Amino acid sequence: MVSLPFMSMLAASDPVAHVVDQPIFGWYFSNVTLMLIVTGLIAIWAFARAAKSITTGPGNTIDDYRAKGIWANLVETICVYLRNEVFRPVLKEDTDRFTPILWTFFWFILVANILGLVPIKDFTAMLGINHGHGIGGTATQSIWVTGSLALIAFVLINVTAIARDPGGYVKHLTAGAPIFMWPIMVPVEILGTFVKPFALTMRLFANMTGGHIIIAVMLGFVFSLVSNLGVVGHGVAIIPILAATAIYFLEILVAFIQAFVFTFLTCLFLGQMIVHDHGDDHGHEAGEAHGH
Repeated sequence: MVSLPFMSMLAASDPVAHVVDQPIFGWYFSNVTLMLIVTGLIAIWAFARAAKSITTGPGNTIDDYRAKGIWANLVETICVYLRNEVFRPVLKEDTDRFTPILWTFFWFILVANILGLVPIKDFTAMLGINHGHGIGGTATQSIWVTGSLALIAFVLINVTAIARDPGGYVKHLTAGAPIFMWPIMVPVEILGTFVKPFALTMRLFANMTGGHIIIAVMLGFVFSLVSNLGVVGHGVAIIPILAATAIYFLEILVAFIQAFVFTFLTCLFLGQMIVHDHGDDHGHEAGEAHGH
């Protein structure tokens, strides 16, 4: 791999430096800002192209209802799975209303995560771009980005719940406890309302940052072994190289998992606030009918 020597030296000096945001034109436009723009442009282009291939044709043949191409089929399969198997059991009849924004969360985070696995930053740093810091990486390894995404989810969940049923929102804060327990339950529930976006922020940030640091540490071991042990070090260095490769492939899986987890938890928190005992009511009615 061409960038391995540079990555090894960088990791050996400071593994954390590889994931720290760097200014490009001052702090008002940093590397993370650039990657957010790139992520948005790639997402718009890629999914507009997929949507065009998924759109139903003018006729009534099977080909008019079939997605054209591997990319379109992949996008359609994932979107349909998320809507029918993940969102609908939680959101019930509100599924179609909130599916577009939940899809947006998933795909945007996934594209950002995948971009972080492309060694753009290493190659550009080798060329001396941005004072040797390079440009590239993943926007979701910035706590400001993950915090902003969590803030959007927080506003979506609470504003929707308040607008739909203010009384139900207040009742939710009591957790159904007796009135003498309200002085304890209400503060706890209010705290929980803010803990949820904090958990979304830290989970995505920590997972996307931690994996990159571990890879940098493994490559740092390679540099140290080769520098200090000579020929023996070249042989032993295969161990951290294999470990870094395994972790890199694991990071691909983590990129998908973290996009899914953020989206699913947002859906779950939203469902807890806007879906109230529909299943219990239906079950109770069905039980009465069965009894009669």
